[in-house]
Amino acid sequence: MKRATAVAGIVLGFACASTSARADDSTRGPAYVQGTVGINFWDFPGLPFIGDYSWTGFDPTIEFGFHFSGKHQGLSLGIRQSFIITASNILGGHAAGTTVGRGGYDFAFKAGSMEVNVDPFLTIGAGYVFDGPHAGLQMSTGLDVKLFLTGGFYLVARPVELGFQCLHDSGRCAFAYLAGVGAGFAFGN
Repeated sequence: MKRATAVAGIVLGFACASTSARADDSTRGPAYVQGTVGINFWDFPGLPFIGDYSWTGFDPTIEFGFHFSGKHQGLSLGIRQSFIITASNILGGHAAGTTVGRGGYDFAFKAGSMEVNVDPFLTIGAGYVFDGPHAGLQMSTGLDVKLFLTGGFYLVARPVELGFQCLHDSGRCAFAYLAGVGAGFAFGN
């Protein structure tokens, strides 16, 4: 029995030591700032007096956040500000924005000397339309994929983000699809 306990202790100790140096540990800092540009498609079904309307806009976004693990992985919280601008803004078209909190869990993987992060997330906050008194609750879920190139610098792709916004004045909800690419920097080590 003592021998089995000793062997189990050695195996458990080895497993714990190897887990602390596993291949998916990040070597980047916990704080980050990133910017993305992309598209944002909105579909507002059945709004009163104007019927259905949909529009697609250019979506520049800036985001700041922090990982509680002390590295660029694990639980993260951030804040994101984006603006949605259509080509017809010059002619009185649509413009909107969102200010949301972002929470997620970031998974880090080694790719040779580089690091790849896969980051599912949720957002919640406020969305607003500038060409009318429309504002409301904005929520979304999506996925970021980050490729660290050198130091804390990384490229980011957001292949999918799905969300909705429920407007306070009309009581209607809009569906949103977002996608984008950009770059960022992780710091704090």
